[in-house]
Amino acid sequence: MENLAFAFEKTLQNKTKKDILAGKLIEMILTGLLRDGDVLPSERELAHLFGVSRETVRGALSQLTGYGLISVSHGAKTRIRASDTSLDRFRAAHPDEAVQEVNRFDIDSVFESRIVVEAAIARRAAMKIDVEGVAKLERLLEAQSKLFDSPVHFQLSDQAFHKLISVYAGNELLLRYAEELYAYGLNIRRQVMVEEGSIERSYNEHSHIVEALKRGDPDAAERAMLAHLDSVYRTTKSKLNTTAAQV
Repeated sequence: MENLAFAFEKTLQNKTKKDILAGKLIEMILTGLLRDGDVLPSERELAHLFGVSRETVRGALSQLTGYGLISVSHGAKTRIRASDTSLDRFRAAHPDEAVQEVNRFDIDSVFESRIVVEAAIARRAAMKIDVEGVAKLERLLEAQSKLFDSPVHFQLSDQAFHKLISVYAGNELLLRYAEELYAYGLNIRRQVMVEEGSIERSYNEHSHIVEALKRGDPDAAERAMLAHLDSVYRTTKSKLNTTAAQV
């Protein structure tokens, strides 16, 4: 399944893979997942995470450079430029770019929806995933095991992890719903991920999901996914409440 992360992406309005990837990175910046000064993974790492070629990654990064949202210098790391000035300038030039509609809903409604959608995805994926798919998930897990001190890189990998499972479920509508729901509160998730033990906890939950998928056990896959979503819900809601109390 070549370029798996883009298997269900439609090239509507003549959008290329680099356009789609650029859009995903822009969304991460606008939602606050990627912040000013953050260092992006290497081209090779981004290509692996999103299942595209390095040429596609290079093209997407070139677009973001043109928008003034990243800075790339030869031999140096790629950094996010998301100061208030940079973001205001981008939004003024691209008024059609907006934070996901899902962020207008309350957390309980969003996670009630995620439970329905991702439980179905986990069950379908357990019945449909092949050896290659399991191997891809295990490689993501191996990479995640080394990212306990890298919240930005882990969150990018986390998104790729959930996307990969959704793709193997083989239902385009479920995948699109899952992607939109995943975008909820990414700025809050960023805050959660910097807390001690948060990344390791998510990694362990991911491991249980992969174990169930590898066995081809729909019931176990659903239980593991629901346990993971419950953990994400509780930590996100706790951080939201803490943030609200500080305002």
